[in-house]
Amino acid sequence: MTKLKTLAAVAATTLAIGGAAVTTANAQPWRPAYADNRLTTSYVDGLNWKITNAARNGAISWGEARDLRAQVRSVQPLAWRVQTGRASPWEVRRLENVVDRVDSLTSGYAYNAPRYRHW
Repeated sequence: MTKLKTLAAVAATTLAIGGAAVTTANAQPWRPAYADNRLTTSYVDGLNWKITNAARNGAISWGEARDLRAQVRSVQPLAWRVQTGRASPWEVRRLENVVDRVDSLTSGYAYNAPRYRHW
């Protein structure tokens, strides 16, 4: 009978641990599939600095910087909507496209960004 009691205790412990794991997993906050740190309002607001810095360093022209700033201004309200979970899928894609474009043009490591400027 001791083997049966031991087996029952192991089974009860396993169920208790499994139940705790399920409860813990259910307690995690839900995050949308498009939860991206680059789509937050603070990141989008910081893109203006990135654009200015890239123009000062010669990675992009000042005309390109002006156009990029206009694009960032146009999607700033979308960043708030994405961050609060109120954005539609097309709004998320539009914001991602602008952020990706600014990141690729200002990083210096992107495929389409010039690495060396010949003055």
